This record gives sequence, structure tokens and C-alpha cells, in this order.
Amino acid sequence: MSSRGKKRREAARKKKAEEGWNLRVSPFTTEDKLQKYQGLYDPNLRHHFESRAVQSNLFRLGMIDREGRVLDIEKQKSKLFIIEQEFKAAEKSEIMRLREEADMRQRVQSKRHETLERGRRAEQLMKIKDDRRIRSEILRAAKGEVSAPPVKTRGRRGKRGGSH
Repeated sequence: MSSRGKKRREAARKKKAEEGWNLRVSPFTTEDKLQKYQGLYDPNLRHHFESRAVQSNLFRLGMIDREGRVLDIEKQKSKLFIIEQEFKAAEKSEIMRLREEADMRQRVQSKRHETLERGRRAEQLMKIKDDRRIRSEILRAAKGEVSAPPVKTRGRRGKRGGSH
């Protein structure tokens, strides 16, 4: 018998033996997943988790509530997700409110500037009209066309002739 044939037969025998082995350690089928170990529910670790220091640490991490009851982390994750979504929505609404406020300030500011500009233009126009009127009066006075405006007097002293 050749050594090569002997090796082939030995390999085939080992392969056949391996195929017959049952590697399952639980009653679950190979498609089922093993349950996740949760140490907080382990009765053998009860004394460890009863320590005040451990409980305060677990409470700070959000794994237990104030009474020491174990919180469902998946449920807490969904609550946290909802809270985060609410915070995002609140931030968006705050940003929108700030933008609207800035737009309103901008509109008020532009209206103030428009009003001031209209006032300046009206003042300049009045000044120009006044300057034109004064120039035309000066020109008429230089030509001798303008008479002095009548002077308004108070009371009737001049007409009575008597003194008070």
C-alpha cells in the first residue's frame, strides 16, 4: 500500500467523522440566535448589584431607575431618539424664529432709513425752493420791481392818538 493512498483514506475518514459531529450546545436550531446575556438579571450577581456605589453608577448610566428597577435599554434608546428629534425640531423652530426676527428688524431698519431719506429730500427740496425764491426776490429787487412787505403792527396805538 502506498503512503499517498493511505493519506487519502485517512483524510476521507476524518472528514466523514467531522460531518457527523453535532456542534450545537443549546436546544435552539442553528438559525436561532442565542439569547443575549444580561448580567443585571443574573441572580448570582445580586449581591454585587445591591452595593450603593454600583447602584449609583448604574443610575448615572441610565441602566436603573431611582427605585433600583432595571430599565429596558432598547426602550430607553427609542425614548432618547424621540427626545433628540424633539430637540432638533425645537432648534429648527428657534432658528426660524431668529431668522424671522432678523428679517423683521431689517425691514423696520429699512423703513426708518426710507423715512429719514424722504425727510432729507423734502428738506433739501424746501431749501432749494427757498433759495430760488430768495434769488428771484433779489433779482426783482435789483431791477426795482419788488416793494417791501408791509410791516404788521400790534394793537391800535397809532389811530387813537392818546397815550395810555
